[in-house]
Amino acid sequence: MAKIKNDRLVDLVYEKVKKMILDGALIPGEKINKIELANILGVSITPVNEVVNRLTGEKFIDKVNGSGYFVKKLTFEELKEFFAVRAGLEGIAIRLCINELSDKKLKEFNNFFNKFILPLDEEESKFYLKTDQEFHEKIINLCGNSIIIDFNKNFNFIMKSYQKGLIRPPEETLAEHREIIKSILERNGQKAQGLIMSHHLKSREVLKTKHLKY
Repeated sequence: MAKIKNDRLVDLVYEKVKKMILDGALIPGEKINKIELANILGVSITPVNEVVNRLTGEKFIDKVNGSGYFVKKLTFEELKEFFAVRAGLEGIAIRLCINELSDKKLKEFNNFFNKFILPLDEEESKFYLKTDQEFHEKIINLCGNSIIIDFNKNFNFIMKSYQKGLIRPPEETLAEHREIIKSILERNGQKAQGLIMSHHLKSREVLKTKHLKY
């Protein structure tokens, strides 16, 4: 029974630390202080050690020999790869949503992006970023394909791609999001797939041509 309890504790610490990384509470490039982390979470150093090793294997944390562990800071090339993956997987996922979901479920997508009016102020821009994340996560989570869902859950490729915020501004992407939603509600799978792939590949092109400081 003790091992079960310990395993549950490790899993709980794992989820909390991963969330801290994805939410930005642990900043990309920041050195991991295991003792401080254990104190924050109210646990011993043992589960923290296990979790850090696990997250290192999952590429959330980098181990630098002689220096310690650091929150992974995505490179320019890695971000480009994330958007290529998103274009392919979300393209498939959106077609599955359209093919499998009820009209009632599809209408849930209509709640995204309909209240934004350009230009956005600072607070509205933060809310837009959050809405953007939730919209794309929903496409994956409602597609009904356990492999796609687990792949995103294990690698968090959607959330990781927001490490430096939005690649393109709402002035460019708001209309694209609304067109994607329109095609979802019309059950036009081919159009929706094309639109969402184009949406991500445009962001990838920006990463290819614009020098961003990562």
